[in-house]
Formats: sequence, C-alpha cells, structure tokens
Amino acid sequence: MKRNVLFLCLTLGCSLGFAACGDNNGEEFVPEEWSFTNLPDDSGSRPTAEQLSATVTQYVDHVVLPTYKDMLDKMTLYKQSVDVFLSSGSQNDLDNACDAWRNVRVPWEESEAFLYGVADLGQYDPSLDTWPLDRDGITQVITGGDFSDFNEDSEVAQNLRGFHTAEMLLFENGDPRNASELTANEKTYLRLVSERMLKDTEELYNGWKDGLGRDPIPSSYAEAMKAHDGSSNYAGLNSAAQAIELILNGNNGMAGIANEVGTAKIMDPVNLWNGGDQEGGVLAVESWYSWNSLTDFHDNIISIKNSYFGGRDLDAETASENSISSMIKMVNPTLDSLVIVQIEKTIEAIDNIPAPFRDHLDAATEINAASKACTDLRDGLELVSNKLAGN
Repeated sequence: MKRNVLFLCLTLGCSLGFAACGDNNGEEFVPEEWSFTNLPDDSGSRPTAEQLSATVTQYVDHVVLPTYKDMLDKMTLYKQSVDVFLSSGSQNDLDNACDAWRNVRVPWEESEAFLYGVADLGQYDPSLDTWPLDRDGITQVITGGDFSDFNEDSEVAQNLRGFHTAEMLLFENGDPRNASELTANEKTYLRLVSERMLKDTEELYNGWKDGLGRDPIPSSYAEAMKAHDGSSNYAGLNSAAQAIELILNGNNGMAGIANEVGTAKIMDPVNLWNGGDQEGGVLAVESWYSWNSLTDFHDNIISIKNSYFGGRDLDAETASENSISSMIKMVNPTLDSLVIVQIEKTIEAIDNIPAPFRDHLDAATEINAASKACTDLRDGLELVSNKLAGN
C-alpha cells in the first residue's frame, strides 16, 4: 500500500490494521495489526551513508540553527521589553514583557529535542530552565538584596535564575503581576536574570554556529556534527549513523524529550497529587506561574515533529527528502506512517488536558492518555533509531 493511502486510513481513525482482498481464491483476509511492537517485515532499501549524511546536514541547517536563531531574536526582544518596563514601571509595559516571555518560550521548548551538544556541554539547559525553582533561595535574594551568587556556574546558582525565576517575578496566577507591587529588589533581580538569559542564549546559538573559542565548546558544533568524521573533540560524532543515533535516541534527543514529557513533566506532579501531596503536586508543575505548562508540553512535541521532518513547520506532505522520515520510509514505510500518526496523536492528547494544568491534576482520563501517547511516541522513535542502525 502506498504511504499516502495508509496515512489517510490511519488519520481517519482506522485501526492500525487493515482489511485487504487477498489471494487468488478471492477470499478476504485480515493481516495482523500493525503497531510499534508488531510491524510487518522491513521491505525497503537501506539508506546509504551519503543519504544519512545529507539528513544530518538538513537537520542541523534547517531545524537546529533556525530554532536557536529564532530564540535569540525573541530573547533579545524580551530583554528589551524588560528594560522598557523597568524604565517606565507601567502596567502596559509589564504586560508586554510577559507577552515577550511567552514568545521566547516557544523556540526554547521547540529546541528540547536537541538538548545534547552545546546545551549539555555548556550547561545552558539548567542555567536557562531549571525546574523546580528554589523558591526559598529566590525569596532570600529578593529580601536581602544580595545578587552576588545567582550568576555563578554552580547548581545552586542555576536554581536561582533562568526562565522560571523571571516567570515568578513577572506572573501571578497566569496573568501579569500588578506592576505597582514589584519591589525595587524584584526589579533589580528581573534585570539581572534577564541579562543572564540573553547571555546564555547568545552563547547557545554561537556555540552551535561558530563555537565559543574555549572549552568545552571550542569550535562550531554544527560543523562538527555535519562532518561527523571524528576530527572534532566532540563525542558521538564519528559517523553519520552515530549522529543520527544522537538525534533520535540520545538521552537529550527526540526519544528523550518524548519520555520526559510523559513521565516527568506530566506525571511527576500528578503522582505527588495522587499521593496526597496536593501542594507539592502544584509546585512541581513546570511554568505554573504563567499557566504556560500545556503550551510547553505541546511545543516539546513540535520539536520532535520538526526534527523528524527535517525543517520547521513541515508535515508529512512537505517533509524534506533528506529527513529522518524519508530515511525510515525507505526501510519500512509502515513504521514511518505510524510515527507520523503518533506525533499528531500525542499533540492532540496533550491539547486535550484541561487548562491550566496546575488546576486539573485530577483529570485522570486526559492525563493518562497524554502520558501514554508520549510513551508510545518514545517507543516508536527508539524503533526508528534501531531500524536506521540496521537492527
């Protein structure tokens, strides 16, 4: 069956099996169901090393670099909006700063399918996005007015800065705070945190694009990944196949973020809530000050979608010929179609959770469906990785 016919069948809600008119006696037969654990045998050809290499290049040039460039552009606008608010003190300018925070949050969450490389080596992920926050430590900084430690590279300092510290200073119950209620120390803290966020974002983008000229990111990670010839000091980049494995199945790759959304971002708060710690459950919800949680989770799956199709805002019909989707379609077109469907099912399941997430930790039906969808997507991506590795 051609891929587009199968895809149509699946997206119309058919089961993962299908009925076919079969052998020469004209009797109808029903093949076994297709799923990630029960696929038909691979029937296609294997991608060549050159094709895998082109896929890595497409991914770096059309997914990773544009996402981080978008983040840098929006982080710059966010920092500018914070500066305007700090100068004026007006509610309108605080509202604009909150909008800018939400805007830059999108490309950051859309980058979480590639938190290996520069984000990991330079510790930009924990510096920008540590959660849960050290609320007591942040309160002590605000109360005492001593900002000397938050900018260090220690784990303790990372808990005192980044997106969520800014979020705590900007938002209350999903809305911008009352501008008149921000204290002088809170405004100073917001300025310093936002400056560090911009610095981290600049280095994250530049580390991929050009390198930082110092360890542990001396040279362009993008060029090292596209070369994947072992000439760099970066681990796991000795072949195109290794680079594809890093993209798909590394702890900080596509399968990793699918797993994190389903088992940690969604279920950690729910498990605390169900265990009787309702306050702890709410506090464990990422982005609960702004009520941005479900948007975060949605955009995490978009990061997988972009990575799979080889570009931002692509789909099954417009996927790059040098995409992971195109490579696995060569090996097993059924698996490709199942992954495509599972990506959309996962996005839909997350979107079905009642908002704000922090107020609906008891929405068991929707939450369990979203968590399972993430787990199924993880399993599918791991299978793609294994198939491209020849297993």
